[in-house]
Amino acid sequence: MGNVLRSVLILGVVWLAMGGPPPSWAADPVTVTLKPQNGSGESGTATLTDEGCKTKVVVSVTGQPAGTPQPMHIHKGTCATLDPKPTYGLPTLIDGKSEATVDASLHDLQAGGFAINGHKSPQEATVYVYCGEIPAM
Repeated sequence: MGNVLRSVLILGVVWLAMGGPPPSWAADPVTVTLKPQNGSGESGTATLTDEGCKTKVVVSVTGQPAGTPQPMHIHKGTCATLDPKPTYGLPTLIDGKSEATVDASLHDLQAGGFAINGHKSPQEATVYVYCGEIPAM
């Protein structure tokens, strides 16, 4: 019995030293529904995948005007009351697609009250065209 307990303790220490659970224990991906704003007609999804201390974000939007790159960010707050200062930048949406890895765990994004939003264009960044709230755990 002593050897079993010792083995469990050693595995626990190794697990903590490696930064937590292995990828097979990672949380299921979370889908954020991006809804149109300001009459844009643009909508889509953002899929957030746990990568330990980071989160992969894959965005797919329909209705984006052709040839118009659209800046995107993750902000604190809700779609109705976004903090104007982005917390995490995302690559510009081009042809309805964007993919990035942000320096925040999925757990933190779900616990922090965040939303993902897109801007009409770099020149009209004050006009939001879609937004989705990251659901709490």
